[in-house]
Amino acid sequence: MQGSDERGRSPIVDGIEAIAVVGLCVAERRRYAMGLARDRGFVFVPAEQTEQGIEAIDRLVDLVGMTSGVHGFVLEHGEGADCAENIGALSAPDSRAVLTDLVCVLDLACLHSDLDSEERAGALVSQIEFASTSALVTPDPADSGGIEEAIGLIAHLAPEASLFLRCEGAVHEPVCWQFGHRPPDAGWTAILNSEFRPPARAGGVRACRFEQARPFHPQRLQAVLSAAIGEGFWGRIVRSAGFAKLASRPYVTAHWDQAGTLLTLSPLSVEPLPGGGPELLALGQDLAFIGFDLDETGLCEALDRAVLTDAELLAGPMAWLEYHDEFPAWDSAHRG
Repeated sequence: MQGSDERGRSPIVDGIEAIAVVGLCVAERRRYAMGLARDRGFVFVPAEQTEQGIEAIDRLVDLVGMTSGVHGFVLEHGEGADCAENIGALSAPDSRAVLTDLVCVLDLACLHSDLDSEERAGALVSQIEFASTSALVTPDPADSGGIEEAIGLIAHLAPEASLFLRCEGAVHEPVCWQFGHRPPDAGWTAILNSEFRPPARAGGVRACRFEQARPFHPQRLQAVLSAAIGEGFWGRIVRSAGFAKLASRPYVTAHWDQAGTLLTLSPLSVEPLPGGGPELLALGQDLAFIGFDLDETGLCEALDRAVLTDAELLAGPMAWLEYHDEFPAWDSAHRG
């Protein structure tokens, strides 16, 4: 997997270095975090302490950071940690600890079951996407197929992250990412920006983009989602994200955020009431899909059938507002 360019990495750290370690498999996460602390000569801070909040971390940094011989900290975070919040806190100008690496520890034995779990898939995908380093732990080095799949998935979800295959307790080489400048780009963002380059080792993982100016008919979109996410008609969709518009909610552009079987639509902006129908077409659908054995043609054709027809489009927004809309409120989710 390719590393970042000079915009993201720098060998200079102005402050006390902090490495954050996340992962859903508690034993593997802690084992890797402690090994990383020993290798770097850093102070290990367990999840029980980091869960007390950034103020507790700052107090610890202030206290221990003045001790001679302390070069940095390895901060273990529990499975409920908010990666974006932690990055923001450790990139703040008043923080003495400077985040240089966010490591996501992935246990291959748990990867697919976590992706299938409605409770865990979102956290897993978020951790992978925010990480600057992915450390893949495999209980069976001979499982080349499973390793290829995992590598392909990580390369699609987090194309800028460094990938390390753990062997015999080793840890990865130092990484210095400038989180204060920007976190690593997620794969779906790169896809929508036309910057994504498929990796050489894909392991059956594919990505595609769906663009359409017309809004979705809510009932037809529900049917497509049930088939795509719930039944896997066009491959196993692990991740999709982007921007969408429902005809029944014509003045709101939504952020589409799906991981595993859970899809959330969240309002991004409310547009002024237009003078007529055509103005509503400025923002339609722009979605990225990542998954195993995706049938790009079949999926995109199904989504195309879910948008408004010519006749429905000409009927205008007052008619669209009458469409039966079973989607939950913006802060809840559709289950496939």
